Amino acid sequence: MGLFSWFSWKPRTCVLVVEDDVPLRRFIVERLEANGVRVVETGNGNEVLSLIQTHVPQCVVLDVMLPGKNGMQILAELRVSNPDLPVVVLTTLSGEGGLRQEAYRHGAAFLNKASTSLEVVIDTILRSAYGNR
Repeated sequence: MGLFSWFSWKPRTCVLVVEDDVPLRRFIVERLEANGVRVVETGNGNEVLSLIQTHVPQCVVLDVMLPGKNGMQILAELRVSNPDLPVVVLTTLSGEGGLRQEAYRHGAAFLNKASTSLEVVIDTILRSAYGNR
């Protein structure tokens, strides 16, 4: 790598996608990669915190209902060590029972899979990821 290349090199934005619905996760990953984003993915809630430490993402997309730890447990734990990391909570749950308020209390965006278009989901993730750089 030449001197010019070294000075002009910037790390790509990284997004961690935590979603156990494999077809949906693949769609999100493919769309983010098409936008130049490096993506780390998992469907297991128990892996999230170690993946964040290893890959240092600029945004986390977090499903609520996951094997292992659920998304809201992960979000609460994440806020202890990473209070400013953008998080987009993506769920089939309606937000009734305080999920939406809990996500907002932790500074996360809250999107319902059933009532939000996939284009809006991708746009929200990209705005969250690039807004943190």
